[in-house]
Amino acid sequence: MKWGCCGGRKRKVFIGLLTGLCLTAIVVLLAGKIFTGLSIIFASHLLLLYAQLNPVVQWLGPVVTRFRTDKKEIWLTIDDGPDPEETPVILKLLDEHQAKATFFVIGNRAKNNPSIVRQIVERGHQVANHSMNHPERSFWCLPKRQLEREIADCSEVISELSGAPPELFRAPVGHKPWSLHSVLRKEGLPLIAWTARGFDGVSTDSERIVHRIQKHIKPGAIVLLHEGKGTLSETLGELLADLSDENYCCVLPAPDSFICGRR
Repeated sequence: MKWGCCGGRKRKVFIGLLTGLCLTAIVVLLAGKIFTGLSIIFASHLLLLYAQLNPVVQWLGPVVTRFRTDKKEIWLTIDDGPDPEETPVILKLLDEHQAKATFFVIGNRAKNNPSIVRQIVERGHQVANHSMNHPERSFWCLPKRQLEREIADCSEVISELSGAPPELFRAPVGHKPWSLHSVLRKEGLPLIAWTARGFDGVSTDSERIVHRIQKHIKPGAIVLLHEGKGTLSETLGELLADLSDENYCCVLPAPDSFICGRR
């Protein structure tokens, strides 16, 4: 799959920085400066943790944060489904507003709701990989073999239910374990983050959620929403109405329009 991002140089620079810090720490420790050496090691670990936990930082590899367009278009993405009660309502809302969306599904939930996955595809939307089990608390530090299983198993479920393998991946909570990008390169999956989010995973106030999202709406923005909490239909209805009033369209962008970097 061809897409318009490359982030290998930043990763090489970052790995070089971490290596330099570790070598410096060894030299300092051998010189007997224990506190200084341990401080350098601590600093290097903080840098690595920041790169892993910040969803849009590119230090470990490319992360898509928006897409290229000269029209009033945004990309609507919905995580954590499918949900047997909420997803059908969401699909109806999208139909009413002639909006398209990408559903980043959890493999186990997709496996338990096969008819809903098929409905998503039949109505012109996209199904993408959001891991098999969504291990949100441990994903940032998963070992490579477990990470490979999480991604491959979810892709297999999506392929069986939709008739085609997924073309995109979004990490649980946006976290990036050290080996994530090498696994995604092997699978041919770009890592998708977002431009605008309303923190609907922790808030149920639809008006506040929509207000947070609206502050970051611009052509090429990627909007992040979550289903499964019973509040998305209200939030999505308000958001789609506002976007329509502003003459925005919700589209599925081509991979060659993807842009990586800070939002």
